[in-house]
Order: sequence, then C-alpha cells, then structure tokens
Amino acid sequence: MTTASAGPTRSIRRADYGLDAPGVVRTLGALGAALVVAGIVLFMRGSGGSAHTLGRIALWMGGSWVAAALLMVASSRAGKLRARDRLLDRLALRGDETVLDVGCGHGLLLIGAARRLPSGHAIGIDLWSQKDQAANSAEATLANADAEGVRERVEVRNGDMRELPFADASIDAVVSSLAIHNVPSSADRARALAEIVRVLKPGGRIGVLDIAHIDEYARVLRDLGCTVDRVALVPTIFPPTRELTARRG
Repeated sequence: MTTASAGPTRSIRRADYGLDAPGVVRTLGALGAALVVAGIVLFMRGSGGSAHTLGRIALWMGGSWVAAALLMVASSRAGKLRARDRLLDRLALRGDETVLDVGCGHGLLLIGAARRLPSGHAIGIDLWSQKDQAANSAEATLANADAEGVRERVEVRNGDMRELPFADASIDAVVSSLAIHNVPSSADRARALAEIVRVLKPGGRIGVLDIAHIDEYARVLRDLGCTVDRVALVPTIFPPTRELTARRG
C-alpha cells in the first residue's frame, strides 16, 4: 500500500493526468502522417490516373488518422477534465465523504473529488498499467495530488477492482474513469460492479465515465438493486465516451 503523507505541502509542479491510450495515439499519428506524405507524392505525380486516385485516398485516410490522434491528445489534456468536473457536480458531494476511485490512473477523478472534500478522504486503487495510460504509477498520482494541494487527504493503493480491499458499506461514493472496460470479460466486469456496490453505503453514489459497455453496466447495476439516474454521451472526450450515474438502494 502507498499512502500520502500527512500535512500540507506546497505545489511544486503542474498536475499531469496522463495521455490515454498512448500506443493508439502514436500509431494513429505515425501511420496517418506516413499516409499523408505518400498521398502528396502520389497526388503530385500526375493530374489523373490511378496514382492520382490513390493519392487522394491516402490523403483522406492519413488526414483522418492524424485528426483522430490530435483529438485524443486534446481529450486527454483538456476534454476529460471538463467531463470530470461535470460528473463530480452530479454526485453533489457534501465535503465530508470517503470517495473511492476505481482504476484511478494519474488521479483525474480521485484528485478532483479530493478538492471537493475539505473534511473527507479520497482513495484510489489501480494496477498501474502502462498500456492504458502513459507513465502510470502510484508515485505520479501522489505527485499530482501534491501539485493540486490535496495530498493530505488522498491515499492510493495497489488493487484489483474485482476484489476491492474495503469493508462492506464503508464508502460514500465510487467513481471510475475509462477503466472498467479494460476488464476483459463481461463476467469479470459484473464482478467489479458487484464489488463497487458491496463497498458502498446504502444511498451511496456511483459515477462512471467509459468508452464501452455503459449499457451493460446500467443493466448489471439495476440487477444489483441500484437506481440508475443518468446515462449520457460525454461531448468533450474522444473516442466517444458516455457517463453513468447511479445510487445504491
């Protein structure tokens, strides 16, 4: 377990919440740029014929891939922060709760919640995959908490969302951003959601952002006795992402 040290600290850096899916961004950017260059070469070879047609296709495909990579970067650097704030607004935190961020990564929701908990506590768990977020580590998350001035009320742990290391009904709210879809099977995703519901207090709130399986999450949560309040598209994250908010019965 890694925990934050007590006592206030002075911000010494700007928080960095990581580049999501860095391998995808690099691949789209590199292949897209290569196709754009190839398209320009083919297009300039003549005013007609197959080379000209192939050049136009390569330019269109390459430009689309480069645009997708740029949108993903913009989403990681700005769009997901706006989505974070809207989701946390909907949870209507009082400020004295214990909030758990499942798959916290660099602490986007974790630290956002901690900023709203002057007398509360925010806990993040993660397996710290490098595939899903660049330079992902507990140390990076705590450095972000330090930079945001909330380290004294932030804790991070190594943990699997399918086996949450918390007692039944011990958490006021659970949040998760772009994490649950990484669990490979529907059975294990259902297990993770069951764990989220288990650790929630009666009436506890759930807020999820994800790029896939949101309808599945809603169905599972209803089967577990939760009330699903909202399922909606998030306009500021790319690839297309949806949010879900729910309450334990």
